[in-house]
Amino acid sequence: MSDGAQALLWTFILIFGVLFCVALSKAGVAATYVRDLLHVGAGSWVFGLPYWHSATVPVAISVVATVALFLVPWLAPSVSFLRRIEQSVSSADERWTGLVLYALSFAAMTFFAFRSPPFPAAAALLALALGDGIGGAVGLRFGRHFFTVPGGKRKSFEGAAAVAIAAGFGAWLASTYFAAGASAAVLIGIGAVASIAEAAAPRASDNLLVPAAVFLFASAVQSSPA
Repeated sequence: MSDGAQALLWTFILIFGVLFCVALSKAGVAATYVRDLLHVGAGSWVFGLPYWHSATVPVAISVVATVALFLVPWLAPSVSFLRRIEQSVSSADERWTGLVLYALSFAAMTFFAFRSPPFPAAAALLALALGDGIGGAVGLRFGRHFFTVPGGKRKSFEGAAAVAIAAGFGAWLASTYFAAGASAAVLIGIGAVASIAEAAAPRASDNLLVPAAVFLFASAVQSSPA
């Protein structure tokens, strides 16, 4: 598939995902759950990375998406459809800024995936998509025991454990898909790093800090001698 054809495919997927989120919101699904679903679904981007012929188009798509998300709050007051999009995934507890940082992380990691072996960047994105998406939903629904890291948001131990497990699973998917051969210790380490970074991140910054921490950890262990 040419880069142009794949760009059209991912544009369609993006538009469908946004419309689906708006539909869920209109059906009464809480914004936090719609946002978590969007987080998880965005992770599918990773599995298209090997099919691009160069980094130019995928990086451009992710950068344009970041800029578009940045502009939404500015345009929403005068464009009703953008206002519905903003309301479907944004609330008092879930700032729009987090989505902008989420897209920025995808742009950065897409770039790094083409500059070096793709596993660290892919693991970072899937740890973010699955760890933050699933962990947030689990913490909200089942969280009973809470803690707060200085500077971070109030978190539940149940949610933190879910982040670690889901992020480790995401790293395993990345390792398997890109034939990286990551050991169980590395996968567990990635899960732990993601959970710690997510718990320690100030409000809305976890979408930037989680993938950055995982990328640095995975890059370090990948480059260390066996």
